[in-house]
Amino acid sequence: MATKKPTYTSPARLAQDLGVSDRTVRRWIAEGRLKAVRLSERCIRIDSAEVDRFLSQAGA
Repeated sequence: MATKKPTYTSPARLAQDLGVSDRTVRRWIAEGRLKAVRLSERCIRIDSAEVDRFLSQAGA
């Protein structure tokens, strides 16, 4: 059985897709509402499964 390989997006790309600012996405991450992986000091990625969870919880 093949497992689905996770896909990741950047805060800027997610902000563009959701029609909000980059600062809003980064605030959600800082508040713990949206889980993200920090690859380096400046590189943050968000798993698409986490985006789905966040959106379903937000009722979007």
